[in-house]
Amino acid sequence: MACYVGVDLGTSSIKMIAAQSDGTILATTTSPFSIISEQPHYSEENPQDWLQAFDEAFSQLLLEAPELVRDLEAISFSGQMHSLVLLDETGCPLRNAILWNDTRTVAEVEFLKAQYAEHLLQVEKNIALEGFTLPKILWVKRNEPALFERTWKFMMPKDYLVYYLTGQVFTDRSDASGTILYDVKRHAWDEELLRELGIKLEQCPEVVESVAVVGKLKPALQEKFGIEREVRIVIGGADNACGALGNISHPETQGLISVGTSGVVLAYSRPTSEVTGKYHYFNSVISGWDYKMGVTLSAGYSLEWFRKVFAPNEDFEELTGELAQVPIGANGVRFSPYLFGERSPYFNPYLSASITGIRANHRRQDIVRAVLEGVTFSLKNVYDQMELGEAIQTFRITGGVVKNPLWLQMFADVFETRMEVLALDEGPAFGAFICAIQAIEGSKSAEILMKFNPLRKTFTPIKGNVERYKEAYQGFLEQSEMQNRLSKKTE
Repeated sequence: MACYVGVDLGTSSIKMIAAQSDGTILATTTSPFSIISEQPHYSEENPQDWLQAFDEAFSQLLLEAPELVRDLEAISFSGQMHSLVLLDETGCPLRNAILWNDTRTVAEVEFLKAQYAEHLLQVEKNIALEGFTLPKILWVKRNEPALFERTWKFMMPKDYLVYYLTGQVFTDRSDASGTILYDVKRHAWDEELLRELGIKLEQCPEVVESVAVVGKLKPALQEKFGIEREVRIVIGGADNACGALGNISHPETQGLISVGTSGVVLAYSRPTSEVTGKYHYFNSVISGWDYKMGVTLSAGYSLEWFRKVFAPNEDFEELTGELAQVPIGANGVRFSPYLFGERSPYFNPYLSASITGIRANHRRQDIVRAVLEGVTFSLKNVYDQMELGEAIQTFRITGGVVKNPLWLQMFADVFETRMEVLALDEGPAFGAFICAIQAIEGSKSAEILMKFNPLRKTFTPIKGNVERYKEAYQGFLEQSEMQNRLSKKTE
């Protein structure tokens, strides 16, 4: 029976999922690698580490699912967005990859805001931020000009894996739109901006749809892994775009909430000309759909930070075990989750986290509940700024939050929307898998999703809770707005 593999190249590891076309999950594997941070604001990785991690994870996958050797049809990819890989004419990386969470590009962002703010909002549909790819390219041009002169191609991380496997240079629309060097409406590189910034069109990868077959596994790698047949390579998409594909079956009515280290609220959108810059706007992996997305930088990490600082010997179950005894509003304690500054909707790197309202009668459980509420309120604030024509009817929710029923109910109550948890929480790797099977078999993504990933749990809003959370949410907004104003005064 035909088999398919989805691969997600994340920030700290590579993850793979293998399944048969009848819905049988064969195996999942992971392989880690490390971030390199040699000075403040720098975050890099060696692309060779990704290749080693791929080889290790894929070899393990073949051991756990030996039928792949004879039945593997296609591999598709998802990967961290915005990170920059530069190759020379021989196809070798010229330097470490500069990652999405690298913030050295403050000067380049200020330049883009001063000179191209209106253009970027009209064509790229986004404002300039340190995390995007274009500021990283400009930083290399300014600080490493000789190296940039030797650049044959730039690409994103998943595209480097595709190049390793096929020798072909491609990217997809969802990753291209995350560079802010790409015309989101025309589905083409922004040649006017390229010319003005001194970037050659030939240095850009060719852009194709996410279900495009861009090559076959090189014969040498086929022999290395002992694969008995030709394996087609499907380009796939950016991690958030693939995460949406792997969770949302009805783009018209469903949205995605992901609570991992960071938090994401995502909603599909039909192509539009008008955006405000209060959220990210990218092409999706589904033809004819774009998506709006907002980010809270410290979501699940806020709880991890609290645990490390105040309860290092407890696990998360112990830490959150008594929260049902704490009333909504955390007895007046408020937490602002801005441990890394913030993306949406403030786009303010100077914002800081805070715990306020603490008095002598408060207990640790009050503060822990305030942390969960603060993260939830922050993502609700993101959602409220996304300018959706119609409210989302159902959210599919994923990440570490799915292990905590109290937190899931909190999301349903705060968002006043049904929250659904799927049986399989494999994230972007599952979305990449859908791209692979869709490319070869032509099935619609919704049909694939329902076949492989049924609904496991549903949480609906509780009317009494909704009203109490509204009051607490208003207090959170007032505090966040005040912190945002004060932080800008002290920049």
